[in-house]
Amino acid sequence: MKKVILILCAICLSTFALKAQNSINKIEVVGEAEIEVVPDYFEYSINLQEYFKTENEKVSIETLEKVLVKAVEELGFKKDRLTINSVNGMRNYNPTGKPNSFLESRNYVLRINSVNDINNLLPKLDKLGLSGTSMNKKSTQKKSEIEKELRIKAIQDAKQKASSIAESVGKKVGDIILIQESKFYNLSATLEEEFVALDLLPSYKAKVGYGNFNTDIKVEKIKQSYSVRITFQMK
Repeated sequence: MKKVILILCAICLSTFALKAQNSINKIEVVGEAEIEVVPDYFEYSINLQEYFKTENEKVSIETLEKVLVKAVEELGFKKDRLTINSVNGMRNYNPTGKPNSFLESRNYVLRINSVNDINNLLPKLDKLGLSGTSMNKKSTQKKSEIEKELRIKAIQDAKQKASSIAESVGKKVGDIILIQESKFYNLSATLEEEFVALDLLPSYKAKVGYGNFNTDIKVEKIKQSYSVRITFQMK
């Protein structure tokens, strides 16, 4: 009989604790934060393709690659800043329509820290072997610091929102019950102005090989955002 009474008491206590837990006043808000960062890391795509200097003299992809590596090193970068992304090829036809030779092309990715490095690199390359370029990626080397800053700002934003709502109903914000972390989002990752198109324009080809040049046009900042869902106790 005593065991039955003890069991019933335990059930009653558990039920009471559950009801008390469910009756806790709580508020759930989403904290948000956004920051603009000046990019200091770029991945630049360079396409080189073999071509015929004369009717019987072909400039090989190996020759074009050596020129590219030398140009990269002259900028003060090590060779490992450059990697091969893809290798392609096409059959070259003479005016009679008969296949003449096979032309190989390679796509390289150069990792740099300033867009002016690009403009200082291109004049050093073989202008006939350079078939196209593009900016693939821009980012920052301070990713971990920025994410930490965004987390702090997002949590502060959530607490301010929760406090404002709680005060409007005569309550105060208490302890945090639950935090649901979201992801970081890059809102923008495009350049303010393209310095080189995917296919080089004839007007630009005329400039290649005629010395270095810089630009004072600013690169668009990277906008990174973060959100966090937090449940607070209200008292």
